[in-house]
Amino acid sequence: MRLNQRSKNLASVLLETAQDAGGEVYTALQFVDNLLKKDAHFKSLFLSKRITLEQKVNIFRSALSEVCHPIVVEFLGLIVQEKSVLLVRQVVLAFSRLYKEKEGIVAVTAHLACKMEQDELKTFHKNIEKSLAKKVDLNIQLDETLLGGIKLRIENTFLDGSLLNNLNRLRRELLQI
Repeated sequence: MRLNQRSKNLASVLLETAQDAGGEVYTALQFVDNLLKKDAHFKSLFLSKRITLEQKVNIFRSALSEVCHPIVVEFLGLIVQEKSVLLVRQVVLAFSRLYKEKEGIVAVTAHLACKMEQDELKTFHKNIEKSLAKKVDLNIQLDETLLGGIKLRIENTFLDGSLLNNLNRLRRELLQI
């Protein structure tokens, strides 16, 4: 079985196991994914051949039990024998897609010229959810190259409401007259 298909199967089993705790499992898997990306010690523990499987499972249980959902901790205990960080990362990605699809969550990335205040951010988030009539997983990124305005990526759709784009559009319209 291919690695990608295996990760999809594992992700669907995790989602079925999670039932109503899908959000908590999603959050815990994102936490583990960040650990694998950013913490060299965690990654080396995961890949280590010197530490026995039983010791790794005990370390995961003691270290992650406070911050991760029990399903994720047990999943790591089972998957650690594979010694494949790639498999774990692919399971996290596949789980994210399945969970968002099940819950009707749309990923939105907003590129802004400057930082928004917390109350403005909440209002912006609510307005996007209202416009799309779906739950929104909002990711805000500051883009200092923008003069003003906003660029949105909604799943695979790009909307450019930046000042530079509006000026270019106005220029093209004026040149056609």
